[in-house]
Amino acid sequence: MTSVLVVEDDPDVRNLERAMLEFCGFSVTVAANGAEALRALEQNRPDVILLDLMMPVMDGLTFLAERSRRGLAASVPVLCLSSADREMTAYAIRLGASECLQKPSDVDTLCDRISHYSGG
Repeated sequence: MTSVLVVEDDPDVRNLERAMLEFCGFSVTVAANGAEALRALEQNRPDVILLDLMMPVMDGLTFLAERSRRGLAASVPVLCLSSADREMTAYAIRLGASECLQKPSDVDTLCDRISHYSGG
């Protein structure tokens, strides 16, 4: 079963994303910010990371840079899901994100892209 780490600060959005991904048959763990996500990566390696870019405590860009610096799950694809502007999403790609989708994204697109990156 494909595992996904959802990194999203808004609890309602986080719960909705978890429910959508579980509906698609993925195993889901969640983190409320980049710092929690780094701790989660130290414990388990997901198949795909679904990352919000704009969060308190540690935003998605800082998470990407820190993940790279620490060498944590460097080969795990990161799919950004954010309402950030093109400049920020382009920077996320330069920092190692595989792709950035705009919020909101429908369940079919989201599940299709995660399947694509997980090889499933």
